[in-house]
Amino acid sequence: MTKTSYRMPSRAKTSARPAPHLRAILGLATLLAGTGFVSEPAVARDPSSLRDLEIPVSRVPDWHPADYLPLDTSSWTRVDIPCNGGDGAALQARFDAATPNTVLVLPANCRFRVPGTLFLRRTNVVLRGASRTTSILEFQELDREMLNVQIPAFPAHEPYGNPRGWTAGYTTGTQVLTIANTSGMTVGGWVRMTANPEPDWHIQAKNQYAAKLVCVGGSGGSQCSGLSSNQIRIDRGLPSPFTQGGQFVEPMTNAFLSNVGIENVRFEHANWARVEQYRSYVEMDDCYECWVTDSIFGNGGNSHIGLKDTVRSVFRGNDMGINQCTDGGVTCRWNKGAIYFNQGTADNVFESNTLTQSPSGPNAQGGSGNVIAYNFMRADSSVECERHVFLHGQGNTATLVEGNDVDCMMQWDSHRDGQGYNNTFYRNRLRGVGNRVGGYQRGRLGGEDTGSHIHRFITVIGNHVHELMGSPQMTGRAIDESADATHRHQDTWVTHNVARREILFETSGQQVRTTQYENHVRNDPNPGWSNFDFPASLYRTEAPSWWCEESGPFPNIGAPSDRLGNYSKLPAQIRLEGGTCTTRTGTNNPLPAPIFLE
Repeated sequence: MTKTSYRMPSRAKTSARPAPHLRAILGLATLLAGTGFVSEPAVARDPSSLRDLEIPVSRVPDWHPADYLPLDTSSWTRVDIPCNGGDGAALQARFDAATPNTVLVLPANCRFRVPGTLFLRRTNVVLRGASRTTSILEFQELDREMLNVQIPAFPAHEPYGNPRGWTAGYTTGTQVLTIANTSGMTVGGWVRMTANPEPDWHIQAKNQYAAKLVCVGGSGGSQCSGLSSNQIRIDRGLPSPFTQGGQFVEPMTNAFLSNVGIENVRFEHANWARVEQYRSYVEMDDCYECWVTDSIFGNGGNSHIGLKDTVRSVFRGNDMGINQCTDGGVTCRWNKGAIYFNQGTADNVFESNTLTQSPSGPNAQGGSGNVIAYNFMRADSSVECERHVFLHGQGNTATLVEGNDVDCMMQWDSHRDGQGYNNTFYRNRLRGVGNRVGGYQRGRLGGEDTGSHIHRFITVIGNHVHELMGSPQMTGRAIDESADATHRHQDTWVTHNVARREILFETSGQQVRTTQYENHVRNDPNPGWSNFDFPASLYRTEAPSWWCEESGPFPNIGAPSDRLGNYSKLPAQIRLEGGTCTTRTGTNNPLPAPIFLE
């Protein structure tokens, strides 16, 4: 069998993120210090002796950091909002009067009591607290979103329009698209790509993605040479295939928000235990390149942040309390989420946040290209664990779950007929051990026990878990369980994971294929893995500026071990526990060579 292989030199060298067309193999790799991967000639080898990961490039798209956010607002106009006895009702007028490039600053040691929903609906406006602990917004309403970042309109606002047929350029990684015409499109503008749902998807399970235009026809610069008048180039490659038919492209034709920031604010509710179902502290709709950073979310309702039609926004360094909604006064049992990624979300980054005593973490039910990374999620034995990362179907596509440290489960299910393409779980640690309150498992990674059918190209690699299997209850099913021979997984790839207790794969043959290389039930890797160096990150090219020196070399998490003495804490955990975090310095701090073994 002929293969293209990549070989790693000495561990002393630094690594860079593999180029997308070369990231087909994530195991044996060739690194040149500071420059990236280069290929070697194809060689013939016995496949049984390779033990490399050989993940097809088509299932590992590009994901992107959002380190340019928050924007540098040092030159913006600062407007200090007086406390005025905590009159929250007067805040709306302040927001409405804000001009572009304004930072609205809430004073320290002031609690603004807000009777209803606050609307932050101005582009290039930041809401900033002077103190993340004492600049407080306290909401009173039980059955509405609290702070809404949205263009108000009725019926529901839709930023895109003027669709036209999309006739060529559908595969993962494609940037040049052929369309019926380019009228109304301009370089730098946003476009949205849409295809039909898969034949066995729910109608709401849309396949969508949004990007910026680099070229319209031949105009736009050197990258546009040779493009015909009915071709466009987008600035990021498609994160999944769009081959289901009914393809069309829409330019942005309506008002939308951009560069809206929320920083250093404390969110609380006067009666959080009675907040009704699906209500969020922050609800973002139609917000592009926005952010919520360094804020504190007290105990809340169903979620802390809800997203819809929100693209390339960052949620970083936030500390979140319990999220536990009610429904008619009865405690909600299922489908809560610290942050919801809904339809129309794309390339958003949720990283380095903490969740304290929370039963539910990020909940992805739609969207494409979103990243959930390096978050610390804690829930002790008194908490009824649900899922700390949950892919809740509806065509959710190309979500990267990387480097998180959690107590509860990571799962996917078949809500509205399942997952889309290229969802990836990479180098996460699931600490939770076994059954606790209510019978829900902790530390388990796999499909939900409703059959978890119609999942396409899920990749599970380099994780350290309690159990690698499905179902939230004690009686687990296989990680790749299929509902029946018709509704089934398509090409699940599970490799180089460590489980402390059990690994269970389906044996009925209902899945199209499950690749199962080198997964072990033990508390440390197989010694045969000593020659493997995994990429430090699938979405970062260098150590992030917020990474603590005390956390050790980035990424310092994943499958190698669950013994606390061997791997330092994530920055989010250090922040939660009040420890020192000396952040890394410099603008080009390369990743160290990733070390998989102790």
